[in-house]
Amino acid sequence: MTFSPVGLLFDDGKKITPVRDVEDQVYLLTRDSGNDRLFRFSALLTLSAIIATGGVLLDSTATVIGAMIVAPLAWPIQGVGLAIVQAHIGQVRRSAAILGFAVIAVVVIGFVIALLVPDQLSPINNSQIASRTAPNLLDLFVAVATGTVGAYAVARSDLSGVLPGVAIAISLVPPLAVAGVVLSEGDVLAAFGALTLFLANAIAIVICGLIVFTIAGYRGTGDHHLQKVRRPIAIIAIILSALIIALAAFTARSLIGAVEQQRVQTAATSWLKDSDYSLIDVQFQRGKYVVQVLGNGTLPDQTGFREAYTPLFNLHPTVKVEAVSGSTKIIDLASPES
Repeated sequence: MTFSPVGLLFDDGKKITPVRDVEDQVYLLTRDSGNDRLFRFSALLTLSAIIATGGVLLDSTATVIGAMIVAPLAWPIQGVGLAIVQAHIGQVRRSAAILGFAVIAVVVIGFVIALLVPDQLSPINNSQIASRTAPNLLDLFVAVATGTVGAYAVARSDLSGVLPGVAIAISLVPPLAVAGVVLSEGDVLAAFGALTLFLANAIAIVICGLIVFTIAGYRGTGDHHLQKVRRPIAIIAIILSALIIALAAFTARSLIGAVEQQRVQTAATSWLKDSDYSLIDVQFQRGKYVVQVLGNGTLPDQTGFREAYTPLFNLHPTVKVEAVSGSTKIIDLASPES
């Protein structure tokens, strides 16, 4: 008995979604189509961007998940993959152009909404932002698995039920919304991290789509020759190489930061040992470590902290100490002022 990818993945071809149906789903603009698909995409994209930005600013995981389900951004990305497999250079350009405008639109929406919200919705210490501004190599591996499932669900006719789960797993709109939010705060490095996460997910979807759609037999025919799409393939390879380097740098930065934060915490504990203050927490915020302490009186001399801290790779981070007083006062508004 012989095994083939088509036999294993598509039940000997019986479960392959017709190519015309796949094109109708992922090609938003063709020579023969009207503007209905593009209008529907634009409406869903705008709504998902607003929902995602609101969820990020409110630090609401449920709201962000809702935005993931609504978001249609995977369509043009998968469209790029299908067009390359079909050697349809015109459709590659159209899908890539739509994707580019969509990315800019979501970032701008996030930026504008973040500027309009009250000050109490500050993104500092926001878990939705923190989880999307420091990507690492593991995110790329997860994106590959998710992109494979997404392409497989599109190409296999009986797997449409898993698409909502794939939409949640593929994080596309939330990182772009985060990029807009942190840009409104002037944090360019955090925005670069969020955009890197989006790009890792997008490239993984394209590459996995190339593989799955090729196995499904969606290859181009007639005047569509593979040589026409060599340039897009080369661009994808270059972006992937740059992504791996960037994600490796983010991974190294995260590891070094974790060790550095532990050393700051150890030094702070030693520094406060014989004082009237106790350590509450150590956090990394805006390029510096914030040491929160609780107590009263004068803080110990900073010389003790400097002596207790052991630098990593000769790094000397900025440390900000926030002292919190433990005193309390009750104001009874029901009684007359004394």
